[in-house]
Amino acid sequence: MAFEEVYLTAIQARFRAVREPAEQALGWLNEEQFHQTLAPDTNSIALLIQHMTNNMTSRWTDFLTTDGEKPDRNRDAEFVDQGHDKETLLKLWNDGWQLVESTLASLTPDDLERTVLIRGEPHLVVDAIERQLAHYAYHTGQLIFLMKILLGPDFKPLTIPLPHQRH
Repeated sequence: MAFEEVYLTAIQARFRAVREPAEQALGWLNEEQFHQTLAPDTNSIALLIQHMTNNMTSRWTDFLTTDGEKPDRNRDAEFVDQGHDKETLLKLWNDGWQLVESTLASLTPDDLERTVLIRGEPHLVVDAIERQLAHYAYHTGQLIFLMKILLGPDFKPLTIPLPHQRH
């Protein structure tokens, strides 16, 4: 298998590894916890989902053919709570990730050498993919940390439990 094929398979697995733990923990939250902030000028889980999913829609729609920053994206509005209920937020989350995953699955080894635009700046496809992986991992870490605080003792380890959490 050529390196490009290995990369495309591996990067899809990395994106799933970012998505799945957060998705598991999101199911443990109640409606109120999605909108709760821990301090002034901090993001709630709802805001992070709004931001991530709007970013996903902008970046991954027509990934190879249009600028990743779509003209109709209103980034500022992503950080104002739109009042979506839990079901709507989880649907946004799922739809955003489905777009990412279907776009990644559609890429060919030859696509990796292409150039795409993000905010008018050229990026190799590989760089654009890695940029988004880092962005989503960053925000997913924030989500999981917020959920751990909000859920307290009801939060269950998503990876290998700490020694004091093992039975």
